[in-house]
Amino acid sequence: MPWACQGLPTMTSVIIIAIMTAVIEGGPKRSDAEAVAGQERARGVPAATARPSGATRAASGPVASGWCVDGLRPGDRDALDTLFARCSPETVRLRFFGRLHRWPAPYLDSVLAGPAETHDAVVVRNPEGDQVLALAGLVAVSDTVAGAAELGVLVADAWQRQGLGSAMLEVLLDRARRRGVRRVCANALPGRQALLAALARRLELERSAWTEGGLVGVYKLAGIVE
Repeated sequence: MPWACQGLPTMTSVIIIAIMTAVIEGGPKRSDAEAVAGQERARGVPAATARPSGATRAASGPVASGWCVDGLRPGDRDALDTLFARCSPETVRLRFFGRLHRWPAPYLDSVLAGPAETHDAVVVRNPEGDQVLALAGLVAVSDTVAGAAELGVLVADAWQRQGLGSAMLEVLLDRARRRGVRRVCANALPGRQALLAALARRLELERSAWTEGGLVGVYKLAGIVE
C-alpha cells in the first residue's frame, strides 16, 4: 500500500538542514515528483512512496535494479545496527560530526518511532528486503526555529556514489513540498561543498555564506507559491 502524502499538517515554512555525509550524489533539478518517478523507472528503480504520518509504514514495490527506497519499519532496529557497522569511521564522522561506535540511542529510538511530522525517514533496501543499505531522515527540532527540521543521511561505504542518497533526498524534498515547506538551509563541512551543489541542481539557490561550521546555503523549494 503506497504511503499517503496528502493531508499532512505543515511542519513549517522553513526547514533547517545540516547535511552530514558525502554520499548525496548529483542529479538533475526536479520540481515534480512524477518526473523523478519516471526517471527512476527508466533506469529500473521503482518510484518511492512516502512515509505515512501514523505508525503504519508500507513497503515499496518490486525491485528491478538491486535496491529500492522504502519506508522505515519498527522492526528495523537490527538492520540499522548492521548498517552502522558497515560504515567506516570517516563516514560516521561526516554523518555525526564526531567519532561514534554505535547509533546514539535517542536518535535510533526517534527514527524508529516516527511519525513523519516529527521524524520523516526513508531507507534503501536490498532486493530481498532483509538489509538496509542507507538511511535518510528529516527531524523536527523544537529548540531552534519553531517547526524547523534537520536532515541526516547515512549510506554504507560499499553503496556510496550509486544514487542511493539522491533517491532518498528526492523523496524527502517532495514530502517537504507537500507539507508546504518553502526553503531549505544546508550546512556542509569544509571540503564537502559538493553536497550544496547537489542541492543546487535540484533547488533554486537564494543565498550562501561561510560560517564557523562551514558553508551554508539557502534553497527555495520549487512548486511552492509565496
